[in-house]
Amino acid sequence: MTMKKFVYWTGIYNIFLGLSFFIPGYFDLIGFKTPDSYYWTLNLGCFVIFIGFVLVFCSRNLETRANLVYINALLRIAGFCLLAGFGFFGDLGIVAGFAGITDLFIGLVYIFGLPASQNKGHMDLLLDRA
Repeated sequence: MTMKKFVYWTGIYNIFLGLSFFIPGYFDLIGFKTPDSYYWTLNLGCFVIFIGFVLVFCSRNLETRANLVYINALLRIAGFCLLAGFGFFGDLGIVAGFAGITDLFIGLVYIFGLPASQNKGHMDLLLDRA
């Protein structure tokens, strides 16, 4: 699988994941604890869907938009730290820990795959240098 296809399919994954935030009671059913206010769940769902569309958009011209995907990789690794920490050791639910592991996997593929596929260094991608 090429990096363009991987970015595209992770964008599709994000869109469907974000749509699941709009199904009432879905996260309670799978053991993911959500806030009492449904506003924050919907707000996070909108953000995840937006990121999914950005990834699909970036996959169309990865040569010029790879820096956005690289920044998303850093955010996914930070998300792993939060989700795994609160999922395995906190009260968010074990499903959150496994979601964090998925984010870590995607983030590491981005971190190591983008420089190889674009023939650029890490700092070039991070700072959007040609």
